[in-house]
Amino acid sequence: MVFTSLQRPQSSIESEEKYPALRIVLSIQKLLVVLFALATIIVVVQMWRSPIPNKLALGLLGLLIGTIVCLIQWAAIEVVEVLLDIEENTRRTAARAP
Repeated sequence: MVFTSLQRPQSSIESEEKYPALRIVLSIQKLLVVLFALATIIVVVQMWRSPIPNKLALGLLGLLIGTIVCLIQWAAIEVVEVLLDIEENTRRTAARAP
C-alpha cells in the first residue's frame, strides 16, 4: 500500500504536544490582534464622522498605522508557530531515526 505511513500508530512522543501554555498564549494574542483591528476600524469611522478639519487624512493615517501594527503582530505570532512546528518536526524525525 502506498500510504502505509498514514496507518502507523502514533507513539507517545508523536502524540505529545509540547508547550501547551505557549499555544494558548498565541491564541489569546491572535484574538487580541483581531480585536485591535476591529477597534482600529471603529476609531477610523469615528474620525471620519467627526467635525475636525483634515478628518480624511487623519482617518487614513490611523487606518494605515493600525493595519501595519496588526500585520506585524500577526507575523510575529506566525514566526513563533513556525518555530514550534520546526521543533515538533525535529522531535518526530529524531524519534524515528534508527
